[in-house]
Amino acid sequence: MIRTISLQFKLVVLVSLVILAMTVIIVSFHAQSLQQTVRQALFSQMTGITTALNARYEESRSVKDIQQMFDYIQLRNANVLELTLHGSDRYILASTDRSLIGRVSPKYVGETLIDSKTLVDQQLLNGDEPKVRLLAPLLEDGTTVGAIELLLNISVEEALIKNNVMSSIVVGLICDIGFVILLWFSLRKLLVRPLLTLRQAAIAIKLGKRTTRLQMNASLEITEVADAFNDMVENLDARYGELRQALHTLQSTQEQLVQSEKMSALGRLVAGVAHEINTPLGVGVTAISYLDQRTKDFTGLYEQNRMKKSDLESYIKMAQETTGIIQTNLLRASELIKSFKQVSVDQSHEEKRTFRLLEYIEDILRSLQPTIRKTRQRIAVLGDYNMEVTSNPGVVSQIVTNLVMNSLTHAYEPEDEGYMLLRIQSERGHLIIQYADDGKGMPKHVADKIFDPFFTTNRSKGGTGLGMNIVYNLITQKLGGTIHCYSEPGRGTTFIIDIPTGQEKTHELQQFA
Repeated sequence: MIRTISLQFKLVVLVSLVILAMTVIIVSFHAQSLQQTVRQALFSQMTGITTALNARYEESRSVKDIQQMFDYIQLRNANVLELTLHGSDRYILASTDRSLIGRVSPKYVGETLIDSKTLVDQQLLNGDEPKVRLLAPLLEDGTTVGAIELLLNISVEEALIKNNVMSSIVVGLICDIGFVILLWFSLRKLLVRPLLTLRQAAIAIKLGKRTTRLQMNASLEITEVADAFNDMVENLDARYGELRQALHTLQSTQEQLVQSEKMSALGRLVAGVAHEINTPLGVGVTAISYLDQRTKDFTGLYEQNRMKKSDLESYIKMAQETTGIIQTNLLRASELIKSFKQVSVDQSHEEKRTFRLLEYIEDILRSLQPTIRKTRQRIAVLGDYNMEVTSNPGVVSQIVTNLVMNSLTHAYEPEDEGYMLLRIQSERGHLIIQYADDGKGMPKHVADKIFDPFFTTNRSKGGTGLGMNIVYNLITQKLGGTIHCYSEPGRGTTFIIDIPTGQEKTHELQQFA
């Protein structure tokens, strides 16, 4: 809650509290000063009355004269509520209240009789009117012979003090409010607005927008902060340019490595297919050479008129068998060339077309057979052979090739026998491809990094660490799908690929089956 309150409001509240406390203290001291002034005035008034009474008493030595003066003083001064003369024997000798004469003096009179001190005791007596009791010694030849008690009504003085204090409070509050308003606008101009400007500039930098150099017309401290911010932005621009150049270089290098990896795979494909085609072509050449030689021998017999029916039958049978061998091997070579041509063209060109997915995958695997035959592994494909997709076949070829080559390279030792399975099925607008091998598997920390670029556990044998990263990027970026890897040591590895097929405009893969 406190963090949501603005700095301006916090400062104003803090300063207001300080000013209010100072105002309260000043007014309190002022009220105490006024009360002390009134107390001094009453003390002076009591001193004057006592002096007059002492002079009269020393002349007449009569309590009646004191009584008459008491009555006279009360008559002339309406604020005098009561005058009382206490004797040294602790009895009341005279009073404006005749009923008190002859009574025992109260205990508080004893201090004045003993110490000859003038006392001022302000209190509320018999009602709400403020009253004050004053006690002063009555002297005769310097000796205390009694005490004079004066009870005064000080309502006027109290009202004066109250009005004076209220006026001070009102003036203080007006000054405080004016100062707070002035402080509010000063903080707004000198602190809050510059900070808001800095905040807006920081947000603009965060959003990647260009900002002009800040020019602050504020205090020295704010100006120094603005200069530091400008220097930071300039430094960030320079660093951003360096990072952008480094990123461009890194992306260019990665793209070159990816293309190099693709060309390397294509080169291996070319070498394998060339080796695979060499066998049927060699058999065909041998058969043609044999047919040519037998044809020459048969022609010689014919020219020499030595040809017999058995020779003709033997030649026809041999020709049929040889042409059958030639036709079978040429068809096999033609099928290999066709598969290689389609796969190689798809890998080197990124064009979409409609094709039967499982048949195309079998073409890919057929082109990989020269590599697979060198191992003791086998691979099977399961799914609907009528399933057609519209996509980039080169992406599919690259994915399948990298998955198979990854298993052959990492999942098995040279002497191991193994089995790889590629299962394809369609579920609710998604194409699910499950690829699994029964190889040696891998621990979790390796499986978690398998799609990281340049991560490989077989770098000593030429692994680049880009094969599975290419698969990941093709599936997530080109096809808009996901791929997950599940593996445990000794229990093989499984890849689950999920590719949405619902919207052709959104993803590159759409199912028409």
